[in-house]
Amino acid sequence: MMSLMESIFDIGYLSLVIGLGVRILLERKEGAKNFGIMAILLGLGDAFHLIPRLVSHLSLGGFEKNIAALSWGEFVTSITMTIFYIMFYRYYVGIAGDKSKRKSMLIYGLAIVRIGLVLMPQNLWGSQGDYTFAIIRNIPFLIMGILIIGWTYKYRHIDGLKNASIFIFLSFLFYIPVVVGARFIPILGALMIPKTIMYVLIVMVGYRYFVDEFEQENIFKLAISFLIMGLISGVFYREFVKYYKWQGLTSLSFIHVHLLTLGFMMLVLVYMLVKILRIDIIKLKRPIKLYLSGLVLTIVCMLVKGIYEITSAGADLFPRAALSGISGLGHMIIGIGMVWVLISLIPEKNLQKTPENKI
Repeated sequence: MMSLMESIFDIGYLSLVIGLGVRILLERKEGAKNFGIMAILLGLGDAFHLIPRLVSHLSLGGFEKNIAALSWGEFVTSITMTIFYIMFYRYYVGIAGDKSKRKSMLIYGLAIVRIGLVLMPQNLWGSQGDYTFAIIRNIPFLIMGILIIGWTYKYRHIDGLKNASIFIFLSFLFYIPVVVGARFIPILGALMIPKTIMYVLIVMVGYRYFVDEFEQENIFKLAISFLIMGLISGVFYREFVKYYKWQGLTSLSFIHVHLLTLGFMMLVLVYMLVKILRIDIIKLKRPIKLYLSGLVLTIVCMLVKGIYEITSAGADLFPRAALSGISGLGHMIIGIGMVWVLISLIPEKNLQKTPENKI
């Protein structure tokens, strides 16, 4: 059961940060493109490590069967996380106006050292890896984190950096025990969950800064975001079934259809009705949030179910009713949200009483 919950959490995280990144990319504010790419890079990079973990949870043989994929996934993630902090530093510079060349040299220098250490053969990528070198390659990464924490804390009251230093600090606080002790005390690996949540919150800092108001245009941009995510999910489905040589029916084949119809087309329809009927957009904020929450939960469950159908080879590794129950909850939220959205679209008619003609 725990493997199922972690799988849902991991897929939810990847879907959320990539989706938020796509949405931020559609903004025109200075720095939005950098932050959007940064969020997408975070999700795509982590996918190289988390999808092998997901497959390990949802297939026979577990983690021992997927050691090489997990190791090389960690290799990719180590590089993309380094680039992530370079891009966050650029975001910090744009917000705070801190043009210090010394700071830039420190960050870029540490990043080069970190990536250089990651590329060293002593890491023994493709296997369990070398413990000592795992510590060594994380030293420059930790220093990068400490520096960015200190610099962002100084500007913690500025819009776009509020709480960022706290989230980065906590992410490293949860990450360090995993690197140092998870090999000897496996339960420490659970700290990766709160660490992952901190990265979602870091992305949310930028999302709130760049997408600060709920307007008609936001509904259309959300629709475009779901269109792009639908196309991405279609590519994932094609490549995943091709890799596993799967020829049967799978839930993965329906995900892009859900995203395009319930996401893109539904939001375009709402956008058009809002413009035509001149509905107060604020009325739709909470209904749309509820509707999209249900849609995202449903899509996440479909992804987990689809991967499980392909990788489990017919084995029952967890109660199917558990996944069906969570997916059913998502469908219920979609239904309630859709009804609420449609009710909110009903225009309010102000009935004016006309005075009777007096003779």
